[in-house]
Amino acid sequence: MVPNSFSGCYVILHIRPGPPSPDPASTPQIATDGRFELSTDIWIERLDKEFAIKVQAACEPANHLIDNHVWDRHLYAFIRRIPPNESPRHGDLNELHTIIALSRLIHPTSVGERYCARIMTSVGLDLPIQAISLMGICPDIFIGDNSCDWLSPADGLELRKLVPWIPASKAMHKRVHRAFWNHEQAMRTYYLDMRWNLVVSGLEALVTVEDHHVRKQFVRRVTQLAEDCGMSFNEDELHDAYTLRSQLAHAQAFLYDLHNVLPPGEHKPLYDKLESLLRAVVRRCLLDEAFGQHFASASAVAARFP
Repeated sequence: MVPNSFSGCYVILHIRPGPPSPDPASTPQIATDGRFELSTDIWIERLDKEFAIKVQAACEPANHLIDNHVWDRHLYAFIRRIPPNESPRHGDLNELHTIIALSRLIHPTSVGERYCARIMTSVGLDLPIQAISLMGICPDIFIGDNSCDWLSPADGLELRKLVPWIPASKAMHKRVHRAFWNHEQAMRTYYLDMRWNLVVSGLEALVTVEDHHVRKQFVRRVTQLAEDCGMSFNEDELHDAYTLRSQLAHAQAFLYDLHNVLPPGEHKPLYDKLESLLRAVVRRCLLDEAFGQHFASASAVAARFP
């Protein structure tokens, strides 16, 4: 692809953690065979090698009297063409961030905001690149499984179905929105102690209806949610999950010191199940309108998940 094709675009690179690069034959990526269109102005594409290096160099911290050697480490890039009426505050960049967050409901990847840039318009071939530093958020994403840290072509087809949820004008049900937000924040948090709070709270956002017997609501309704999504939790697992969440939320202990609730070796496996369930439920709410309606109100939740 000629770099000038990216003139007047936002670009967010998905950088691989390190060598080796995945083998396209055995582990196909979403953009292996060229541009993968998501909408009329958003797509995913592997950039030209030299151009990718320029984007990375623009976003890397500048050194003093030290050469910053950059090599091509990107797997592919999320790209959004900037509309003519784009505001100076990068308002249209929000849609690119939204589609990336939605992509993590399909398959979690570590693409974040560290390599985010605006490609300026220019009459020449060497385009000016403006790094965009986003303040107040974590630029990195932390996923539990790095063995397949990229979207596949099948993931891309599923992601296209979520494109209608990009505009801010399309509002999610409030419960679903809170669960989605908690899932994304969990991805941006390194410590399992904090991730545990976020994921359990995300599930609570979906199922809590009454002010009393909150634990019982959680155990009863999350069990039903799991069955609906083809997963299984026993009551002991959910009681342990809720106890750990309560102890962590009220700063009674760090997770490593809660071995009396659950042995340390069982913390991560149980967390992974909870995170997978939260992701599956939010994704289904967005893809299946009838299922999403079950979370439109407290009465709807109580009726569907008594």
